[in-house]
Amino acid sequence: MTAMDRTLNSNMIARICGAVAAAILAASGAAAQPRPLPPLPADAPPPPPGHSLEGIWIAGGRLVPQIPKGDDGLSVPFNAEGQRILDARLAAMKSGAPFANASAACRPPGPPWQMDLNFPFEIHEVADRIEFIFEEYHGAQTIFLDPAKVPPESRYSGRSIGHWEGDTLVVDTSGFRQSIWLDVNGTPASADAKLTQRIRKINDGGWRLQVVYTLDDPKYYTRPWSWTRIYLWRPDQQTFLEYNCEEQAGDPNYIAQSGLALEPK
Repeated sequence: MTAMDRTLNSNMIARICGAVAAAILAASGAAAQPRPLPPLPADAPPPPPGHSLEGIWIAGGRLVPQIPKGDDGLSVPFNAEGQRILDARLAAMKSGAPFANASAACRPPGPPWQMDLNFPFEIHEVADRIEFIFEEYHGAQTIFLDPAKVPPESRYSGRSIGHWEGDTLVVDTSGFRQSIWLDVNGTPASADAKLTQRIRKINDGGWRLQVVYTLDDPKYYTRPWSWTRIYLWRPDQQTFLEYNCEEQAGDPNYIAQSGLALEPK
């Protein structure tokens, strides 16, 4: 894929900005195709040895509009309030006026959805923290390895504390600045949710990053539940493109102009 193709794709996704994309997916009833990528070059370097996660990764496979089931094969365990919120979001999409989510205001949408979008992200490791840097929405997730250094303020991606269990990085995140959407259709997580990510490299004919998410959020669910995502090793995507979400969607009249609706409190 050429640089022009990538730019057009980035501009298109930024222009429709998350909530409108959700409406398109809901109307079509189909999962979004992944951004087409050329084959990984034969001379592409492997990830660093050992448990290090450093490098460039990108979501693999189709963008799933809504998490269908947990890893246990059971339905997502909504309580009455969680189900009500999801049903209202789906109804708003169906009506043609989907609710505006964080991405509609060019804000980071939170770790699960941010990682699932078809844009590359970088992982950098230093002595006391690990940084996830995302091309889209200027998102970042800082994982502190020393709990004493975690800042007190809430963040869009939450406050994350990590530790290693063998070759798996275990990340516990809480303190979200606002409630987040776990997927395009709006599976909810409250600002008080606790999210755990178990992250490790696997090699099954190609290098992958496996992330098992576990959400503990009594506000919207009857019990903690887990789902798994796979991300591809793509060192050839190292140069991020400029992401102009604010130019395209950040003006005060954007919600009205785009046909979105403010979600009721």
